[in-house]
Amino acid sequence: MSEASMDKTDKIIVPGRVSLVVASYNHAGFLNRRMDSLIAQTYEDIEIVVIDDCSPDNSVDILRDYEDHPKVNLIIRKENGGWVTVSNQGIDVSTGEYVLFANCDDSCGPTMVERLVAAMQSSEKTGIAFCRSYMVDENDAVLGDDFTVRSADFRAYCAADVVIPKDQANRFLLHSCVIPNLSACLFRRQCFEDHGNLSAEYRVCCDWDLFFRIAQTYDISYVATALNNFRQHRKTIRSVTKDKVVYEEYFRLLLGQVNSLNLSARERMSARTHVMYLWAVHVLVPSRNSWVNIPYHLRCVLIYDPASIVFLIPGFLKRVLEIGCKATGKMLRILKREATQQ
Repeated sequence: MSEASMDKTDKIIVPGRVSLVVASYNHAGFLNRRMDSLIAQTYEDIEIVVIDDCSPDNSVDILRDYEDHPKVNLIIRKENGGWVTVSNQGIDVSTGEYVLFANCDDSCGPTMVERLVAAMQSSEKTGIAFCRSYMVDENDAVLGDDFTVRSADFRAYCAADVVIPKDQANRFLLHSCVIPNLSACLFRRQCFEDHGNLSAEYRVCCDWDLFFRIAQTYDISYVATALNNFRQHRKTIRSVTKDKVVYEEYFRLLLGQVNSLNLSARERMSARTHVMYLWAVHVLVPSRNSWVNIPYHLRCVLIYDPASIVFLIPGFLKRVLEIGCKATGKMLRILKREATQQ
């Protein structure tokens, strides 16, 4: 199928259907695993909308093998538009009541969509349902999972399947992007009508920004079982984006939320300290770029939330103490090992 467009006013949305949107670009090596895992879903009413964004590798050749499948709608773009543009195109042309952005380098277990739909339908107030994810390398070896690196508060709250009320969801999101992989995340289509699609104003944080917008009015359901495989490799968006851009987006998004969310004075102070701590994580590494970026990032903080400068010292002290504790712990382990060997 060639590049297509559809007038959204003429489109019929099918209740219960899940639209799996695959924005394909230059990941031919992972496409068979991606497509096979979607076709194998136990949830029956799915459509797989695959949009290739002018991939320079042989992605299109691989996708052609799937275009005759009754659940696959293959679109080949004539011009490169970028991940956000292509993903939003997928929303526009798809017909499901629910939408999932299935990144072309990830994969998933056969029951993931079924479990996410059940979580979504458990509450009419739920706008997003997401599951725990395995972190896998280029050969599918499991490196860990995303749950273990979350904050203690999140791990305690989400130890089992749970609906996270929107206010609590915003607090979790303010600490970190607790939905680290869109491939594990099901959206109610109405969310896009209410809060807009993915924003091209962000290169790295467009998903995080969307989560915040949706959590203004919708709760978020969490499935505590790892059903998704989140690929870790050198060509992910975050890994190829410069630190200068990454931290500017962090400041713009998080400091903007500090000022817009209904937070207590204590929560606002804690949030500002945490953002400064995140900056300290970047600065206090043996990298020339982190120091070169300081003047630019300082201007960003002053633009987005000047009051955060007050929390620069406690944020950096927190990171220094953390580094010191890790170094002390490492030294004690070495001394203990040496003592046992004597």
